[in-house]
Amino acid sequence: MIDFDLKTLWERMRSARLVRVLGVYFVASWAVLQAIDMLSAQFAMPRWFFPVALGLLVVGVPIVTATAVIQSVLVPAPCDDDAPAVVSPPATSRLGRWFTWPRAIMGGVLVFVVLGSLGATVVYFRNQGDGLRSDAIAVMPFHIVGTDEDLWREGMVDLLSTALDATGQFHSSDPRAVLNRWRLVSRPDELPEPLNAADVAGQLGAGKVILGSMIRTGQNQVRLAADVYSVRWVRKEASVQVEGREDQITTLVDQLSLELLRSIWRGEDVPEIQISALTTSSIPALRAYLEGERAFRHSQFSDAQKAYTRAIDADSTFAMAYFRLAQTYGWFMGLGAEQVPTLMATAEKHSQGLPERDSLLIRGWKITDVDGNLDAIPLFRGLVTRYPDDLEAWHGLGDAIFHMGSQAGLPITASIQPLERTLAIDPTFAPALIHLIEIAYREGDGERARRWTDQYLALDSTSLYAKSFRLVTALSYGSAADSIRAATVVDRADSDLLGWMMGRMRLSGADLDVFETVALEAAEPRHSDEERAMAYWNLAVAHIRHGQSAAAADYFTRSASLGGDGYQQGIYNIVVTASELGVSVDTASKILLARLGTERRRPRNALTVAAIQNGAEAEALAMIDQIEERADTAEARGNASFARSLRGEAITLRGRVAAAHDSIDTAISQLRTGLSMINATWSWSRDLDRYSLAQLIQDRGGEEEAIAIYGSLYWNPWAEAIGYMRRAELHERRGETEAALRYYARFVTLWRDADPHLQPQVEAAKRALERLRDERLAS
Repeated sequence: MIDFDLKTLWERMRSARLVRVLGVYFVASWAVLQAIDMLSAQFAMPRWFFPVALGLLVVGVPIVTATAVIQSVLVPAPCDDDAPAVVSPPATSRLGRWFTWPRAIMGGVLVFVVLGSLGATVVYFRNQGDGLRSDAIAVMPFHIVGTDEDLWREGMVDLLSTALDATGQFHSSDPRAVLNRWRLVSRPDELPEPLNAADVAGQLGAGKVILGSMIRTGQNQVRLAADVYSVRWVRKEASVQVEGREDQITTLVDQLSLELLRSIWRGEDVPEIQISALTTSSIPALRAYLEGERAFRHSQFSDAQKAYTRAIDADSTFAMAYFRLAQTYGWFMGLGAEQVPTLMATAEKHSQGLPERDSLLIRGWKITDVDGNLDAIPLFRGLVTRYPDDLEAWHGLGDAIFHMGSQAGLPITASIQPLERTLAIDPTFAPALIHLIEIAYREGDGERARRWTDQYLALDSTSLYAKSFRLVTALSYGSAADSIRAATVVDRADSDLLGWMMGRMRLSGADLDVFETVALEAAEPRHSDEERAMAYWNLAVAHIRHGQSAAAADYFTRSASLGGDGYQQGIYNIVVTASELGVSVDTASKILLARLGTERRRPRNALTVAAIQNGAEAEALAMIDQIEERADTAEARGNASFARSLRGEAITLRGRVAAAHDSIDTAISQLRTGLSMINATWSWSRDLDRYSLAQLIQDRGGEEEAIAIYGSLYWNPWAEAIGYMRRAELHERRGETEAALRYYARFVTLWRDADPHLQPQVEAAKRALERLRDERLAS
């Protein structure tokens, strides 16, 4: 046992200046903590960073103390010449090799280097690191005090985002995406803080985030303030404020935007921007528009429509209000749809000065909904490339593919990815769910239909969309009990709900039994003659899709007797077309054609084609001339889009005449030219020309294009099944077994119960399925 002289030890501790050592350590620790506090404020270091650093410094106290004491024992104490030298005990000598000042200092430095590296790594990758765009800014919900919180909290996000977008130097993250992401990570009453705001902005790829406030300072006086933070480092880069009258809010937003740009601008000159030019100079119009935006985001289309109308009443040059109003009419299934072309044209007319993104959105939706121009699809694809977090761009792409993708040779499922991307940005955006559910119905996908319907009903449970989805999904894919309950509701449903249900199944629903249940209920005598005529018409079209022309002729006859001249003309053209393709050749169809043929008034594609097939070329050319005369009349009345489509029809018909003369190359050229001019939403008439084009291209060896056309006739009730059969045959010829099996199966599913004169084709498809399955098993 080693005996220590405590008095001598204390003298050595004093000689080692332990108190001074600890004093120096505590001063250095304070300096380190100050530096860490500054770094945390500047770069928003992780919350654990400061406590861990403090803990490490506390752990260092006993290590420094032990080192000082042990080193003092190892160093000989000063003594008289007559006094014996103090020799270090062996145990203390061993500890002395570990507790040295170089080891202590290097250990402390190493620990804090590791801590700093971990903190910097977390900060760097916290917001996708290099994935952040330095030119992208996310505007967070404003803190509102003393004024209309419901209006301006989210409204300022729209206004300031629009103003910054207009500079051309910055891209504002989609306000809807920002607001939705913020709702997912915060409480309703929570205010954005730099760290959680940066997290939201980082998810959208924004390199900067703006936190702002709007405070009433007096009667009709407000102060706007905004702070700009770096998203990666959560470091404040600019802080500005402006003050003025609340009824001049757009001017204040202009001033605020300019002050922000002066603080963070990277170029030489700050551009002149006016939010009043981008939106409106009318405060009542602005308030109504922002109310409409809030309703539109929650898919309350009726409320949004009223608000946008008030905005236009207050400012007749408000481009974005016209654009949004047109969109709301587009979601009411024909109710007011005739106003969409005028509203979109007016929006485009007043779009001068809008940010490029907004003007492109208006352009894209106009050429989709009004012009039916296939250029809309690449336009929206370009937008989502430039603005990958923009909900409007993704929804525009999904909507364009849904309505026109077939005319570009795309399957209907091609619209699923952009629509799901829309929902990833904002899961509360019900319009995307509407088309997704309709796709599931057409594809017979019960799992997706149920999942997407549940998601929609969680957002909206009262509209006609909600009621129709609930019933159709239950009838088609619900349990037996759900189907019975839904059928009971259908028995008592009014004509609006029944019509909405048929519209959701897109007239020729995948499940004919369910469609027939709804349509026959809509044809009951308690409804008006017009409603009953439409129900019978829809039901006849559905039966044509399934190759049941005799039943279709019966329903068409009932529809014609109730609907008047307009229905008779349309029915005649439909049956002529079905006869051209060999779908409708039964006695009932011939009788219906003979009766309606004497009542036709205007030439249509089907009538002209029938004349060409019957060798009556002079009659066909005369009807083509009449179509061109109608185009001239339409253009003189200002309807350029309709006139262009009519001229396209005339050119495709001249291509049909050329094909009858075996001038195949000329026919292909004219069909291509004409199709490029016809409104792509006129899918029924375009598909007949596309089918003929595919046959000619196939004869010329263009199998790839022919396959794409044959498989994309899914909106055409009389050409869809035939197209699947032709595509399956081509796939089989090319040795593409899986694709051939898929399209033979689709054909058999549609025409399983077709009329007797069509059954030979069904039997041929069944034999092909058996043959290919046997070959696959054998291989």
